[in-house]
Amino acid sequence: MSIRVTSVLFVLVLCAATASAAISMLLPDGIDRLANGNTVITDAGSPMSTNNARVIEIDSLSRLVWAYVRSDIPWAHSGCRLANGNTLITTSNGNRVAEVNPQGETVWEMASGLAYPNWACRLDDGNTLITDRDDNRVIEVDTARDILWSYTNLAHPHHATRLANGNTLVCNSDNNRIVEVAPNGSVVWQYATGLNWPRCAQRLPNGHTLITDSNRNRVIEVDSAGSITWTLNSGLSAPYMATRLGNGNTIVSTDTRVVEVNQAASVVWQYPPKASAIVVESLWVTNPTSGCSMYVHIHRPASAGPASRVPAAVLVPDLSVAGTAFDNNGLAFDIATEGFAVLHFDADGRGRSRHGSEDYDGFVQQDGLRACALLLASKPYVDSEKLGIYARGYGIVMATGMIARYDLPRVKFLMDFEGPSDRYQCCADSGGHVPVSPDSEAFWQEREAGRFIRHVAGAYLRIQTETDHTSRIPDNHHAVALVDSATSTACGGSGMCIWTRANDSTMNPANQVYSVADPPLWIPEVEQASIDCRELLYLHELADRDFTSAVSGSPSIVQRPSFSVSPNPCRGQVTVRLSSPLVFGHSQLVNLYDASGRLALSQPVRSSSFTLRTSSLHAGVYLMRMDSGAGAASAKLVVR
Repeated sequence: MSIRVTSVLFVLVLCAATASAAISMLLPDGIDRLANGNTVITDAGSPMSTNNARVIEIDSLSRLVWAYVRSDIPWAHSGCRLANGNTLITTSNGNRVAEVNPQGETVWEMASGLAYPNWACRLDDGNTLITDRDDNRVIEVDTARDILWSYTNLAHPHHATRLANGNTLVCNSDNNRIVEVAPNGSVVWQYATGLNWPRCAQRLPNGHTLITDSNRNRVIEVDSAGSITWTLNSGLSAPYMATRLGNGNTIVSTDTRVVEVNQAASVVWQYPPKASAIVVESLWVTNPTSGCSMYVHIHRPASAGPASRVPAAVLVPDLSVAGTAFDNNGLAFDIATEGFAVLHFDADGRGRSRHGSEDYDGFVQQDGLRACALLLASKPYVDSEKLGIYARGYGIVMATGMIARYDLPRVKFLMDFEGPSDRYQCCADSGGHVPVSPDSEAFWQEREAGRFIRHVAGAYLRIQTETDHTSRIPDNHHAVALVDSATSTACGGSGMCIWTRANDSTMNPANQVYSVADPPLWIPEVEQASIDCRELLYLHELADRDFTSAVSGSPSIVQRPSFSVSPNPCRGQVTVRLSSPLVFGHSQLVNLYDASGRLALSQPVRSSSFTLRTSSLHAGVYLMRMDSGAGAASAKLVVR
């Protein structure tokens, strides 16, 4: 198939709308650079919200490798990785300190007697040092949460740390000073010159102290005599925490980003990465079926190339939304930051696409999606063995239809967020989006994801919250239907996917079938704000995982059916032969659609060889299509 691509433009600077990227909208507080080069960042979220704080771990390439996204850490201020691999988190608005394991389970907490804790660290003896801001104290507690030591001569303190000499270094923030106190509570050293709301202090190996002076937008290093030996004050806005690294660089959390600077104060790394790290390619792709010129964006890492191929994902939008919505919400930029090449497009009749009409995710728009997916897979910087589709909402119809109808491009994985399974969730008659009655059989045969998904052979992951984005489907039965339809028959489903799952592996096992009465675990609605973290982690898992042995008792390979039509072109009648082995029921139909997509002829199929009478048809090109338990067969038929 020929795909026409025109008007290629490379852009290295992103538009302002992209700056509103979902995961890239940080309010970073605590930072912890790990021995492996990864960085744990505490994203405080909003003090007006109770559910959008999170702790994330990113690698040196700014890719997300772990996240704590549960809603029990409102207005979080610190997250420290412990020697046992767990993470110690302070949640200021929740008045709580919690230790969570890598699976996100709380294994220890102190949830009473605290008032706005903003920092906690685990001491060598297993005790925990907590900076309890609104109680104006620092306390040391044991595993039973008994207070073993406290220091209270403070005003809104921050970031207390235990020094090697047994003393405690703490920012006495409202008093604008840094104090070092002995175990008996006596102040043995302090610095109070010109500070305005200091919130972090680190004692360096050379005896100097690194101080974050938040309201003066600077980080300073002072010696034991109080002389400033180094200053960072360029490009900082409300810095919260600063840490001197083993390589001599300094990592700082500011109001919207985390930066690592060298001794010359030059930025050598930052998160979120600079916009110039992502290349945006704008182009036009012709839909081979409709002739519509589709407007397309591809985001990719600037470092991607023939020698450094990256996984790829096609983003399919919801409803009649243009693909550029993924620019506006920042998702395309975020996924490209994670090391993917990301294509999103305006399907026929949407956005800037030219000369097309809305097809409501039918064959025409599915063919347009295929043209875009083929283009992405052909790019020299794409690892075509790691091509996936991510659909939102109604986009699942277009995605499953394309994958079911075509063997190429080979799609390794399909992920969708709360898409509908059948016509009764889509049609306007029942409150859906599509203005066509569910009785229009020919129309809906092109537009039901629950039927198409049975013929998706890769991996399938469903993202689903407790309450769908539409209140019309309160029990998530559409999600259950899609998971069950996709899951392999070897695992009790009715599909051929080699691997399926709903949400996290910590929530649900893979390759399970469900019912509305016994559903999988859904993402709590209060965690909706962190869906973006889940999206990125799931994409990494789906792109990198080897699914060849994912199914216990793997199903045998099912041969997809195909048509052999003779003669073609034809007049009057044509003989149709289908590949075997196949089993057909009396209700199985072969359908012919004219060039406008209307059903022109429908005939039952009772054997793998039959005669199709075409004498009632006008001359022209028709699409012949049949669905069976082994897949979908289609072919073009020319009638004279």
